[in-house]
Amino acid sequence: MNTIKFLKLSNFLFDNLEKYWESRFNLRWLGTIIVVSFLVSLAMVELNNYNFLPNGISKYFSDNHFIAVEIAFILLLFFEVIGLVLVLPKSFAGSLIKQFEIISLILLRNAFKEFKYFEEPIIWDNISENVYHMVSDAFGAVLIFGGILIIKSLQKHRDITKSDIEKTNFISFKKLISLGLLVIFTYLAVLDIKLFLNHEFTFKFFATFYTVLVFTDILVVLVALRYSFSYVVLFRNSGFAIATILLRIALTAPVYYNAALGILTILFVMLLTYIYSRYSINCENE
Repeated sequence: MNTIKFLKLSNFLFDNLEKYWESRFNLRWLGTIIVVSFLVSLAMVELNNYNFLPNGISKYFSDNHFIAVEIAFILLLFFEVIGLVLVLPKSFAGSLIKQFEIISLILLRNAFKEFKYFEEPIIWDNISENVYHMVSDAFGAVLIFGGILIIKSLQKHRDITKSDIEKTNFISFKKLISLGLLVIFTYLAVLDIKLFLNHEFTFKFFATFYTVLVFTDILVVLVALRYSFSYVVLFRNSGFAIATILLRIALTAPVYYNAALGILTILFVMLLTYIYSRYSINCENE
């Protein structure tokens, strides 16, 4: 199979997968799955608290009801990661924005997780540190959310090449990369679930996947060189890859530092986007 046929096959697979994933039918199903998982988790925790579950099942469930919130957020993040992979061929900048969206949701999830340390009656001295953690993660998420909206308003699209054939080929290569990412994502998810069910030490799934994204972004930067050696485009794309590295570090940074790194990273991307957009506008006016 030559390269052209292989790219056509990957385009066919990607386009059909994207069409299904973005369909209203699928979006409704995803929402239903999250709601049902939340309610079932609550019910299972309650049954576990009353010792109604067999030992073989009860060992997989906590006695804290807030685990249901965490499970719902984990599913939401899983679906968001798939959306991130599918948006990569459309826009490198759009892919980075999706990464920030995921980071903001992870910070919100971390804020919710602090609730499990609250015990009745609530005594400030016992929960003060957890409240500080909640405030840090929540405000970090809000500031990143605001930064996302600002970046979207600043964005100015500029084609990497004027050749329609080259643009089509570049998009085809990115679709192939996205399919590879989906395979890696599926493998990591299955492996993590298997470790959990076997009561083995699980790895930080999202941090591990962001490590893969770092190399993916670098690969996209290098593939783009086949179609343009423009310094401006190379600098912007390399800057986006740096942002992914910083977000990867933020995922494993301790509380306070994780939110601070996320905020500093989105400020960096805002500045980069503003400068690049101004340059694109000036080029159009010349």
